[in-house]
Formats: sequence, structure tokens, C-alpha cells
Amino acid sequence: MDFDRSSTPAGAAVLRRALLALSLLAGTGCGYRRLDRIPHKAAWAHRGDTIRLARFRNLTPKLGLEDRFTRALESRIVAASPWKLVGPGEPSRWVLQGTLEKYEVIPLGLSLGNGTAKASAGTASRVEVKVVASVELLDGQTGAVVMSRRGLTFSNQYRVDQNFASFNDREVQVIDSLADDFAESFLTQLLEGSD
Repeated sequence: MDFDRSSTPAGAAVLRRALLALSLLAGTGCGYRRLDRIPHKAAWAHRGDTIRLARFRNLTPKLGLEDRFTRALESRIVAASPWKLVGPGEPSRWVLQGTLEKYEVIPLGLSLGNGTAKASAGTASRVEVKVVASVELLDGQTGAVVMSRRGLTFSNQYRVDQNFASFNDREVQVIDSLADDFAESFLTQLLEGSD
């Protein structure tokens, strides 16, 4: 005799409990979630709001660093944010201010000199450039800090080509690239409201 448990009331109850347990297990998942399916917008990311970018403070010995980071962030705000950027001194809904705390160039690789001259001990073949910054988003009406990121570290490694006499010849390009990476990464965090 062929017996189907789901056709009996007790069998149907067992089947329902099994399906419920299975759906609970599937619902809890493994803790991962797809970010492209969960709308997560920061409270300050409203289209059409105005934002003013205060000039970065530069606590590093590298002159002009604040200008490059400010310009990179301005460009990213204009190109990829819901806000309207207003000029210095104008009233705005939000104010973004930052401080550059550290700038470091660390030699990583060494190409040895030819040994015929005393000064040819070698030069760096690769360097790591590291910038540490802190950024705050302020309510433009009350001055209250609504978001703060301290000690953001951005670094990248660069090859020092033989075409350049030294890293100093290429440093401006490297700083611009690092400033753009910083602006893109920080603006993404800011718009997603991630911690």
C-alpha cells in the first residue's frame, strides 16, 4: 500500500511545519545582503539641497595640498551628488569642512645606482603616498555636526619611472590622483550614510 503522508491531517501539519522552518532559515540567511536591492539613503542626501564646501585646513608641511583636495571634492560634488554647490560665504543647507592631518611619502623599492659616482647610492623605484584627513558635514542653519569622519587614511603606491629625475617631478600628478580617489570614496560614503 502506497501511503502519502501529506494527504492525512497529521502529515499536512508536519509538511506545514517543515515549510515554515525552511522559510525561516531562508529568511535569516547568512548575514549578507545585496546593497543594490536595499535602498539606503542618507538623511542629508536630498536632491536640490545646497552645500557649501569650506576650504580644507592643511596641518601638513606640504603647501598647496588643501587646494588640490578641495578642488577634487568640488568636482565630485558637482558631477555625482544630489546637491547644488554654492560659493564661499553663501548660505547653504549643508557645509562640508575638512582637515588634512598627515602627508607622507614612503619609499618602497630601491633601484641601485651604477656605483661610479659617490652620489649614486640609488633612488626609490616605488613610493607609497599616504594622506590622513578628517571631514565633517555641518547643518548650514544650526552649525551642528551631523556626520564626522576622523582619521580617514588614503594611500596608493606609485612607480617612479626612469623618465623622471625623481619623485618630485611627478608628485603633483600623484597628489591630484590621490585627491580624486579621496573625493570619490568619501562622497560615496557620505551619500550612502555608511559608518
